[in-house]
Formats: sequence, structure tokens, C-alpha cells
Amino acid sequence: MGKSRKLRRFGRSLLDLLLLAAIVYGGWGVAQSALSSADRDADIRVVLMEARAVYEAFEKYRERNGEYPGTYTEPRFDPVTLDPFRKRGYYDGFLTIKLRGQQVDAYDSPDDRGINQEFWAELTLGDDPSIRFLIAKSDDAPMGGGKWREGVFIWRRGVLEPV
Repeated sequence: MGKSRKLRRFGRSLLDLLLLAAIVYGGWGVAQSALSSADRDADIRVVLMEARAVYEAFEKYRERNGEYPGTYTEPRFDPVTLDPFRKRGYYDGFLTIKLRGQQVDAYDSPDDRGINQEFWAELTLGDDPSIRFLIAKSDDAPMGGGKWREGVFIWRRGVLEPV
């Protein structure tokens, strides 16, 4: 076999290897993207499930105490521990684990309808800050746009949707 033929064969083998490497690299990128998207979707489902449980805790607390936890009055709502819900047995989940900073971003119990007669809490997904959540029974939530919001909502792509 001549030198020229061996060189062409080597060149073709090298080209085949490079093509194979490009295909594998591209496939790996697609797989990584799909896994990342699946992880984010799973985190969203967990946060929504836990947010519904926190909403129920707010309702049980008000039913038994006549008001929601205060922003400035005792017992205050704690954005890290979610007390007084944990201390009083209204909630024992793990919502904050999936949130940015492992805490609720903001909470208020406005007094325009009476002291602690409404509430809102805003949350941000830990791994994707473009995904936010609202737990509310209020018309004063910043994400709520001045409209009465009751329940759990998700903010994606600039739109607040009830869930």
C-alpha cells in the first residue's frame, strides 16, 4: 500500500472520529438540557405542593386565631422557619429548601381590611430566579398587580397564573 493511500485512509479515520465526537458532544448537550429542565420542573411541582400546604396553614391559623400571623405584631411570620406554623403544628413541610436563600422573599399582613385580616408571601425558586410564586389572600401583593388574589400562583414569563 502506498504512502498516499495510507494518508487518505488515516485522514478519513480522523474525520470519522471528529464527526463521532461532534455527535456525542451534541447529544450530551441535549441530554444535559433535558435533565436540567426535568430537575427544574420537579422543583416547581414540589414548591407548588408545599405552597398549597402553607396556604392551608394560613387558613387554619386564621380559623383558630381570628387573624393571620403579623408582619409587625406578635406572633410574627418568620420567612425562614415559617413560624408560628411549625411551632403550632399547622405545617411541617420543607418549602424553604427549594427557595432562593432557603426562605420566603417577602411577607406582609396588610391592615387595610383590619389588622392581620389578609396576607401575601412571595417566593423565588432557588435554581431559577425567573420562576416566582405568590401565596396570598390579599389585594396588596406586589406581584398581584392590585387585584384580589386568593390561593397559590406561579409567575413565569411575565405572567401570574393561579395553580
